[in-house]
Amino acid sequence: MVSIVKSFVKFQIFAVLLLSTSILRADPYSLENLSDYLTNLKSLKANFVQVNADGSESSGIILMKRPGRMRFEYNKPDKTLVIVSAGALAIFDPKGDQEPMTYPVRNNPISLLLKSEIDLVNSGMVSNYAQKLDEAVLIIKDPTKPERGSVELLFSGVQPKLKKFTIKNENGTSTSIVLEDTEYPKNISNTLFSIALETDKREDRG
Repeated sequence: MVSIVKSFVKFQIFAVLLLSTSILRADPYSLENLSDYLTNLKSLKANFVQVNADGSESSGIILMKRPGRMRFEYNKPDKTLVIVSAGALAIFDPKGDQEPMTYPVRNNPISLLLKSEIDLVNSGMVSNYAQKLDEAVLIIKDPTKPERGSVELLFSGVQPKLKKFTIKNENGTSTSIVLEDTEYPKNISNTLFSIALETDKREDRG
């Protein structure tokens, strides 16, 4: 009789664990599923609206090719170009020199979004997480260097899709990028993320 009771208890515990795992997997906005979504998000193209810290807005096209690459093409009258590639963030100002202003991307929290794998469950990078029906907001930062800032990610839809991200830099200023008409092209040319090629192109023009 005792062995039967023990077997029943073990079965009940196993059933609860199995059910918990199933619920976690069934919830599209669990941290586990959001990790899978971001890790599998290899390429993205979208129109964007950028809301700056002073409330001003600009717009353009964003391209992302993970890991490590991003391109912001700003519309007129701005026409600034920002390329993230090969560990650098380069800003091409049409009113300035052909040579871009270049910074190490590791100092910018946007680098967290460009990692080859994003583990929201075990990495310690999630500092805040809120979920409601068909929407989730989470804030990620480098747990070893939290002073470098953070990225707030907004997901929405029946299945999670990245709709907005807000970069908060180490100086406390925030810039929000709202994504519109998002596409997931299979192939985006690597040349679009080459800082050297873009620099040469501008020098040839100039």
